[in-house]
Amino acid sequence: MSIIIEEEGLFSSFQDFGRQGYEDRGVIPGGALDTLSHEIANRLVANDKNEATLEMTNRMARIRFTEPTLIALSGGTFKATTDDLTVLPNKLYLMLKGDVLRFVETQRTSRVYLAVGGGFELDEWLGSTATDFKAKIGGFHGRSLKKGDEINMKRNYSKRHHKLFENLEHTRQTNWGIDGYALSFNYMSDVFHVIKNKGTEDFDQDTLDRFTLSEYKVTSKANRVGMLVEGQSVKAYYEDMPLHQSVKRGTIQVKRDGTPIILLNDHYTLGSYPQIGTIATYHLTKLGQKHQGEKLKFQFIDVETAEENLIKFNNWLNQLFHGIEYRMQLEMQK
Repeated sequence: MSIIIEEEGLFSSFQDFGRQGYEDRGVIPGGALDTLSHEIANRLVANDKNEATLEMTNRMARIRFTEPTLIALSGGTFKATTDDLTVLPNKLYLMLKGDVLRFVETQRTSRVYLAVGGGFELDEWLGSTATDFKAKIGGFHGRSLKKGDEINMKRNYSKRHHKLFENLEHTRQTNWGIDGYALSFNYMSDVFHVIKNKGTEDFDQDTLDRFTLSEYKVTSKANRVGMLVEGQSVKAYYEDMPLHQSVKRGTIQVKRDGTPIILLNDHYTLGSYPQIGTIATYHLTKLGQKHQGEKLKFQFIDVETAEENLIKFNNWLNQLFHGIEYRMQLEMQK
C-alpha cells in the first residue's frame, strides 16, 4: 500500500495546484511548477486533476513499489526503467510488487511528475496537499523526501482504475499516450511573453529595449522561490521605491546589481525590488521546465494580446485533454 524512497533525488516533494487566495495573509501559493505536466500525469492514471503528484527536480528519486500500482510520468525529456520495462513520458504503466523505478536519462530534464492511480495519503492544509516548506506543512510532513521514506497510497480506486488494472495485467502498459510533438506547442520556444505592470514605468525605453533584445540563461541559483538569470545587466532605479510591493508568480524583479529574478511558486508575498514586468500565465508551465544553462528571451506584449493568447492556450489545452479522455474511453471498452 505504499511507495518506498530508495534514493530521494535532489529535491522531491508532493505538489498539487497550490493554495490560492491566501497571499494577503502571508501564505505562499506553492503547488506544481509545471501544472500542465502535473495534470497530464493525473489524467493518464484516471485521477482527479487535483490529486497531488510527486514533483522531482533535476536528479530524480529511485522508488520501490510494494503492490501493483498504476503510474504515469510527465515532464521533460527522460527515460526510466524497471528490471523489465522501459518507462517513457506521458504514458500509463502498471508497476508490480517489488518493482523499482530508476531514471537513467535526465540530462535535459528539469522536472518530472509522478502520479499513482488512486492518489497518495498526504497532509492537507487550507484545502491543498502541496508541500509548504516555510510553514513545514502539507505533503509528506511538510518537507522534501528522504531516503527510506514510505508514503502510503490512498487506493481510492474508481471503476476506471479497476478496469485499467484488469487491462494492463499482462501488457503492463497502454499502447497509447501523448506524443512529445503534441506538447511542443507549449514547451519548445525560448521566448517568454512579458506583460507590463506599474513597475515597468520606472525603466527608460532604452533599458526595456536592451532587455528584450538580450538573451539570458538560467543560473544555478534557481529553486521553487525564484530563478536568477544571467545576461545583459538591467539598470533599475531604487530611489523613492516603495518598501513593499505586491508580487506574484511570474513577476520579474531586478536586483541592485542588475540581475533579473523571476519569481516562482514559493515566492514571498511582498517584494521591494523594482519590477520590470510579469510573465504571461500561459508561459509559466514552460518556465517550470527550464533548467540551468537554458536560454530565455523576453518579449513585451499588451494585455489584449495576452488575453487572445490565453484563449488560444486554453483551447489547445481542451483539445489535449479531450484527446486523453477519448483514448481513456476506448480503453474502458476493451
